[in-house]
Amino acid sequence: MAEYIKVPAGVYDMVTRCMEQEFPDHVAIRYVAEDGKTVVEKKYREYAQDIRRMTAYLKAEVPDIKGRRIVLLSRNCYEFCVASYGIILAGGVLVTLNQKKNWDELEYELGLVEPALILNDGIDYGCRAELEAAYGPKLRPMDCYKETAPGELTNCVGHDDLMMLMFTSGTTGRSKGVMLSERNMCASLHTYSEVAENWITDRLPAGQKLPLSHMTLLPLFHMACFVCVVSYPPAGWTLNLCGDIRDFYRDLGLMHSDVMASAPMLVETVYNDMKRGRVSRLNGLWDLCCSSAALDPKMLLELAQNGFVVNQCYGMTETFGDGILNFTQVEKHMSAVGKPDDHVQYKLDETGEICIKGDCVMLGYYKDPEATAEVIDADGWFHTGDLARMDEEGFYYITGRKKNLIILASGENVSPEELEKKLALCPAITECIVKEKGQKICAVIYCPEDKQEEVRAFVTEVNRSLPLYKRISAVEFTAEPLPRNALGKLLRK
Repeated sequence: MAEYIKVPAGVYDMVTRCMEQEFPDHVAIRYVAEDGKTVVEKKYREYAQDIRRMTAYLKAEVPDIKGRRIVLLSRNCYEFCVASYGIILAGGVLVTLNQKKNWDELEYELGLVEPALILNDGIDYGCRAELEAAYGPKLRPMDCYKETAPGELTNCVGHDDLMMLMFTSGTTGRSKGVMLSERNMCASLHTYSEVAENWITDRLPAGQKLPLSHMTLLPLFHMACFVCVVSYPPAGWTLNLCGDIRDFYRDLGLMHSDVMASAPMLVETVYNDMKRGRVSRLNGLWDLCCSSAALDPKMLLELAQNGFVVNQCYGMTETFGDGILNFTQVEKHMSAVGKPDDHVQYKLDETGEICIKGDCVMLGYYKDPEATAEVIDADGWFHTGDLARMDEEGFYYITGRKKNLIILASGENVSPEELEKKLALCPAITECIVKEKGQKICAVIYCPEDKQEEVRAFVTEVNRSLPLYKRISAVEFTAEPLPRNALGKLLRK
């Protein structure tokens, strides 16, 4: 076994010890240059120096920066990572926003956080004119620190202070600003550095050497990928950054990657390459860290049986991505989200909802005490909204979302996810969601027009297997794909 990966005490320790003392000559970040051919490498010593530059720049630009919100609006890039550390170590509050949202959504989020500065990549994602009109004097380029001399770092981060704001992706209604602390981050690092990365280290394929590299394609503004920014330095591992999904195979070919944080769409992409005999285009990728939504256990099992290592991560923004891990590579538990360990407390309440208590639980929702009180009870338990069952070995299996439950006039509860899984077995259905409409259970289905009668017949057969109160009594067809959020989750608006 390789040397055990240790969790740092905080952000200051991460930079001054992990980056500058333990792994200064390891490659921290790779990315493909603008010419589309050249791979740029930044070692941890360079990375730390640029973090010191960003810290000094921000202190000069915002003299009263302590507690002020600094926003990042950018695709994945090296400067995003530099800024994330620099903002925190300058005493500011890091705010990551989805740059591809429409102006109504961005205007709401920016208005809520009242940014002191907005670091952005200058690309027009559809509302550049509105952004410049509203916040022009506060806009700065992502590389604004380049001409600043590296500054001294001080450990100015209170362990329980507001360190970061990250907005929930939201499948219903307005997104909420999740307030996160350094303590939350360190609890998450237990899961991803101390547990997951040590587990991966013990299962290296023959001939594979440390340090490992991670293909970072999912957006850094989302916790599913941002957690890699803080969990890789303690191991001295490398992030290979990809800023555009259209460049995925190009970048993967130019930058060998061992591990990839994978939402369902990426897992399906890798699975399809495997099935079609095109594994070579993955350039040695062998470990998939699956998260963000439920995946087909049969697909995961087949990947595991064909040389891939599959680990599933159940976590959420409100816990800094911390949660339950599933390392099983066998069929029996492949559909589980995992088995809780004891670094924080877990329980299923009387409704079957997963509840978490411990250092990973957020400070609350920004400027929204009512929403905070709805999910964190008086005893400190965070109610995730996910319904689950536990088997005799302690593994948790997600059964649905509490807020998605359809409550009928009869008082019966129906899980839309349960019905969606049944409908997904119909090969003619491309996508579907089940929802309540006028006290009826309605299925909204996207499929080819010439397959609609086949789908109706399938729904009839499904209904015959269900109790009367669960039966789908309305079917609506759509000619367009169903709307999704940034990580590919279906929106239930």
